Amino acid sequence: MDNKLNSGYRYLFGPVPSRRLGISLGVDLLPSKTCTLDCIYCECGRTENLTLDIKEYVPVEKVKSELKDFLSLGPRIDFVTFSGSGEPTLHKQIGDLIRFLKCEYPDYLVAVLTNGTLLYDPEVRTRVLDADVVKVSLDAGSVENFIRINRPHKDLEISKIIDGLIGFRKIYSNQLWVEVFIVKGLNDNDIELKKIKDILKLVRPDRVHLNTIDRPGTETWIEPVEESFLTSVAGYLHNAQVVHRPDAAGKISGKDLREYIISTVKRRPCTAEDISRVLNINENDTKRHLDKLCENGEITKISMPRGVFYFVKSEKE
Repeated sequence: MDNKLNSGYRYLFGPVPSRRLGISLGVDLLPSKTCTLDCIYCECGRTENLTLDIKEYVPVEKVKSELKDFLSLGPRIDFVTFSGSGEPTLHKQIGDLIRFLKCEYPDYLVAVLTNGTLLYDPEVRTRVLDADVVKVSLDAGSVENFIRINRPHKDLEISKIIDGLIGFRKIYSNQLWVEVFIVKGLNDNDIELKKIKDILKLVRPDRVHLNTIDRPGTETWIEPVEESFLTSVAGYLHNAQVVHRPDAAGKISGKDLREYIISTVKRRPCTAEDISRVLNINENDTKRHLDKLCENGEITKISMPRGVFYFVKSEKE
């Protein structure tokens, strides 16, 4: 079975290897980059539209049409995941799309990767209740670090967001995961970690994931914390899991790889190893494709501690 996406798809991307979700088909419901936050570590780049406006950013029927076209082929994927160019719960019809997937394609699990900032809204909570996994973010326990790390919309308050997470847990019976992104020199101290721990006790997630920078983020000055430090924090937060790179996974084949590679790295930077896992081709062959795209100016690259990452520059850079 060929998992490769049609190059004409506008709202689907991947499938991509996910460190938590296996092989994931991405669904992007927002124009780049539209979000409630402008996180300093975000791999999607700086937020161009910092907003709390909930509306139909992209036409829901066109998204359904693309999903039908791809999923009708029975691709070997683990999850259909709402993520991409911003905060997916800003799209007013995300609940309609989740119900569509659960009714028409029940064999596929559905995940929503959200920053959790809008879950104080009862309507937003209801829209994502049918998802199999909802992954939210919690990078700060204090107002100061919330502002420094997440750079929120001016009308967002951390206390309101925390109340929203607690309220969502009370009505959500599926898998609630919380990701804590550790930024060296900001939220890696005992005081801040204690505040985060206290919040987690109230939210009661099924899993806690610890992460740190290993792809190019919005701000170049960010440094990763050591793996040993993440391991110690995981123990402190009781059974938290350190996010590692994905294992070798599914297969995507096809003669013309250009569109696939560009559509993938446009949404998040990837190494040649990341891409070769999905394509199930030799990493050296993947690098040759990537180098050619770099030579043509279609993508660019940057060196990080984990390796060389390839990405597409924003037109506004």
